[in-house]
Amino acid sequence: MSKESAKRKRLDMRILTTLLVVALVVIAFINPLEETSSSHLDSAFKRSLAGFAIARGLNGVISVAQGTEFAVQPAGIGVIFAPGEILDPVNDLVERFSWIMLLASSSLGVQQVLLSMSAWHGILIGLCVAGWALLWLYWVGGSSLPRLRAFFVRLFLLMAVLRFMVPLISIANDWVYHTFLKENYEVASLQLETARDSIDDINEEVLTQSSEDNGGIIDKARNIYRSAVKQIDFEQRLDDYGRVADTVSENIIRLIVVFIMQTVVFPLLFLWVVYVLIRRLFSPVPIGSSRR
Repeated sequence: MSKESAKRKRLDMRILTTLLVVALVVIAFINPLEETSSSHLDSAFKRSLAGFAIARGLNGVISVAQGTEFAVQPAGIGVIFAPGEILDPVNDLVERFSWIMLLASSSLGVQQVLLSMSAWHGILIGLCVAGWALLWLYWVGGSSLPRLRAFFVRLFLLMAVLRFMVPLISIANDWVYHTFLKENYEVASLQLETARDSIDDINEEVLTQSSEDNGGIIDKARNIYRSAVKQIDFEQRLDDYGRVADTVSENIIRLIVVFIMQTVVFPLLFLWVVYVLIRRLFSPVPIGSSRR
């Protein structure tokens, strides 16, 4: 009875192995995951480019703000201020943010190349050959060639990992984004675009007032009368720039976290998990155990 049950168990294992090998080979050729993973990578790539565009736009309006001057004449004494200088620390953060967006875009571009490489015909052929040899050894070779069978098991698993690793990583990464990061990305992007427009509007007001100061003698006399009001406007501009600077800093940090998590942390984490699985699968098995 024990011999029959052992024989039955070996037969079931061969059938299960055959189904698994055939299924993986069929899926590798049909590859229903490739289109989905490619779409996810394209969406992530567009988000990173949008983030880079926001960074460059912020850098542009902040540079204009830093170059504007605001003339005030308290008690008849001319004083020139540059209210945009309050945005200096923010501009440094924006510069670093733009580099991170460039790195994120490059990382996603590399993942797209790896995705196309995973569909290379050489990998598909290697998967088919390893799978066919493995099934032949299971059904015909029996247990007479344990080392050769172990070799083709490892080869088949390696080809399967090369074929499915990048699509599965991209799908898992997209799931992480939609589950944990999407809301932060959308809110931060919207607020940064609003902040960019706000800085642009403030720049326009400051430049308009500065151009009025460059008129003739009558205009300058009129501007003396407006100096007290302009001093109040100057203080308001400082408050506006300071408020926008706080918004920009907070939301840039949010986007940095989103893109570092999506393009650096989680891909490396998934690769580490795959590496651990490969090590476990490829760990040496005593040959004597396969003959029992």
